[in-house]
Amino acid sequence: MGHTHVRGAESVDGSLVVNSGSVGQPRDGDPGAAYAVVDMDDLSADLRRVEYDIDAVRERVRAAGLPDETWERLEDGR
Repeated sequence: MGHTHVRGAESVDGSLVVNSGSVGQPRDGDPGAAYAVVDMDDLSADLRRVEYDIDAVRERVRAAGLPDETWERLEDGR
């Protein structure tokens, strides 16, 4: 699952449903890049975060002429 920008993992009717979150446009207040490591043997997901160079991305977003809100979200994760 994706495009909600909010990460999570849940068992539903015997299946694992995972949204790994977002790299760059989170909506949960944490600006770190989100990803998931999924174990298909035991149907589990380890939701993880890593820091990245937000300033460098902000400059590239500005240089591309994208709206300010695009890069502003990078800093606060909202």
